[in-house]
Amino acid sequence: MEKQINIAIVDDHHLVRSGIINILSTLSKRFNVIIEANNGQDLLDKLLINPIPDIVLLDISMPIMNGFKTAKELKTKYPNVKILVLSMNDDSSSLIRMLKLGVKGFVNKGIEPNKLEKAILSIYDNGSYHTKEMAAHLVSSIQNFEKNDIEQLLTENERTFLRLSCSEDTYTQIAEKMCLSPRTIHGYRDSVFSKLKLHTRVGLILFAIKIKFVVLD
Repeated sequence: MEKQINIAIVDDHHLVRSGIINILSTLSKRFNVIIEANNGQDLLDKLLINPIPDIVLLDISMPIMNGFKTAKELKTKYPNVKILVLSMNDDSSSLIRMLKLGVKGFVNKGIEPNKLEKAILSIYDNGSYHTKEMAAHLVSSIQNFEKNDIEQLLTENERTFLRLSCSEDTYTQIAEKMCLSPRTIHGYRDSVFSKLKLHTRVGLILFAIKIKFVVLD
């Protein structure tokens, strides 16, 4: 018999939490929701008196303690707990911040139930979950690239752009730091995407982390 996966759901909307619980109950008997919390602080308080979950489904926008602060606290106090961000905030800035906090999975709240099941199982079994496009790219990255290859493939300015892209800076701010025009930065972006066969900035960051071109704190 397969082991149960203990799950905590952290979202400030009761209806959302209830909906997720109902969906999980129909997806797999392995999914066992042991904690419901309406914000990060509520979760941390409940972790003191409840079993520690295997996975936390974490929203980003919440009062009192948001998803970013919650992820930071979990990483420090409960490093073995795996976090799957389940949020409407899937913009690049939010994803970059979560990557820097060690979060390895992101899904939008509009995800189909079967994909949510896949995400949870992937996080539990493999420690990470990415969209099909990201996952496919990461596989090819491991097979085809090493850090030294990037030194040969990208120009010095493109490598600088790659490092700065792994921050929370906008492309305009990156242009200012490199003392270049936004148009030039967009040219570097298009060139780097083309050379690395990428389509998104988040994919670029995942790639850079995977080959240890950058190390995020």
